[in-house]
Amino acid sequence: MSPYNRTVVTTKAFLADELANFAVEAAQSVVPYLRAAAGTVSEFNTKRDLHDPVTVHDRAVENLLKDFLGATVPGSRFLGEEMGEEILPGSSGSEPLGEGATYLANRVRWIVDPIDGTANFASGSHYFGTSIGVELDGQVVAGVISTPMTSEIFAANLEEAWLIDAEGRRSPLRSSGPAFESQAAISTYYPGPRAFLGDKDAASRRFIELSDAYMAIRRLGAGAVDLAHVAAGRLSCVLGVSFAPWDVAAGIHLVQVAGGHTVNVALGTSHADGLRPAVLAYVEQLEPTVALRVLQEIDAES
Repeated sequence: MSPYNRTVVTTKAFLADELANFAVEAAQSVVPYLRAAAGTVSEFNTKRDLHDPVTVHDRAVENLLKDFLGATVPGSRFLGEEMGEEILPGSSGSEPLGEGATYLANRVRWIVDPIDGTANFASGSHYFGTSIGVELDGQVVAGVISTPMTSEIFAANLEEAWLIDAEGRRSPLRSSGPAFESQAAISTYYPGPRAFLGDKDAASRRFIELSDAYMAIRRLGAGAVDLAHVAAGRLSCVLGVSFAPWDVAAGIHLVQVAGGHTVNVALGTSHADGLRPAVLAYVEQLEPTVALRVLQEIDAES
C-alpha cells in the first residue's frame, strides 16, 4: 500500500522529503536541454525593461517542468515565472509517477524559475540555474536549485540540505563562513537601476557603505544560484530588494535548512514570508551589521 493512503496521517516531514526528491528529478530532467541550449541564443525579448531578458528557452523549460511535475503530482499547482499560475492536469490515461501522489493534489504548489540568470544563459556564462520551491499546505517544505553547467543540484527537505555533485554523490550542505563583514563576499543587487529613480544620493551612500564593509562585492546575475551558494558556504551573503517568489522560494529554504540565516521583507507586498521581494541571506556565523542596516533603511522608505 502506498504510504500516502495509510489510515495514519503521513507526517509533513515524510511528504517534504518525497516532494524534494520529485523536485530533484524534475530539475535533472531539464539539464540536457539547458546544457545544449546554453550560449546558442541568437535573439531574445525583454519583459519589464531591458534589464529583464527572456528567451524561447525560458518558456520551453517551464513547459517541460510542468509536464514532468503534472505527471508526478496531478492536480498540483504550478507558479512559474513565464506563464503564471495554473493547476497541472497530469498525463491523461496514465498513473502518477509519484506513488499515491493523487492524495497530495492541490495541497502542493511548485514555485519555479526555469532559467534563473537568463542574461548569463543567453551570453554563454555558466552561472545560471533552475529553481524549484515546493509548498505543502501553504508552507515551503522543500527547495531545489540545479546548476546545469556544473552538474550540481542543491536540495533541502524540512530536516536536511544536501548537494548532489556531477558524479551523483550526495553530501551535506552547511551554510558556514566568516563571522565579520570585512572577511566576507556579498552578492548584492542593490542598488539596481530602479533605486536611482528615487533618492540617488541615498542609494549611492548605501552602496559605498556596503563597499567599505565587505571584502568583496559581487553582482553575479542569478539570485537563486547565489542563495544556493550561501547554503553551501561558497558565498557569505546575498542582498536584494526586488526578487519575485520564484527567485527566492527554493533558495531561502535551502539557506535556512543548511543552518544559515535569512531576513525576508515585504516592502509593501502581500507575499508570505519566504516569498517576499527583499532578502538578506547569510552564513551561520556572519554578523551582517551594515547589510542589515541598509535593508532596514530601504524597508522604512517603502
